[in-house]
Amino acid sequence: MPEYEPHYPRFDVMREEENWDPHTREIVTKRLKNESFYPYRYLTQHEGDTLFRLCAILLDDARSPVLAYVVFHFDSTLQAGIGEAQRKIGVPKQSELIRDGLALLDQVCTERHGNRFISMEESDQRRFVGQLVRGEIGLSSGGRQVPVREWINKILTEAVAAYYSHPSIWSEIGYAGPAYPRGYVRSELGLTDPWEARRDGK
Repeated sequence: MPEYEPHYPRFDVMREEENWDPHTREIVTKRLKNESFYPYRYLTQHEGDTLFRLCAILLDDARSPVLAYVVFHFDSTLQAGIGEAQRKIGVPKQSELIRDGLALLDQVCTERHGNRFISMEESDQRRFVGQLVRGEIGLSSGGRQVPVREWINKILTEAVAAYYSHPSIWSEIGYAGPAYPRGYVRSELGLTDPWEARRDGK
């Protein structure tokens, strides 16, 4: 995985946590407590490990603290049974779609490469995921199948949503966190409030 040079190397959104309301502060700080992410409540350990590796490739970021939260997001969402806004006819509900897709991912990888997904070389993993994304191969084996485009889109949607809600990523992209209750003062184009990130590194 590549090493990133953040645009805001000195900015840390958590320096502003005392300015958030207590409920917001509790929600955001929990996203940094990796020890609370385990054990999984819905996913098996192997499913979690597979999702970790899959999301690392899709997000092009394998940092454990961030990816651990991404997988925790999947686990919490699936365990809670939260409804979906919409779903195409014939597409399984997200809990079945994700779990069945992970199982078939292993089966197809075993048939093609002789190993389950997480046991493959990284270059082979990346090549395989690329083929899935481009629709060059499907996820079907032994009469079972899942719609690969919908499966990949579901994984990507949830992974990106979790990734960009992690405080470490907020700091990297210069997002200063929730503005409530203090609000913005300098709303003119090009101006920033003192608590916002600045590209000059200050």
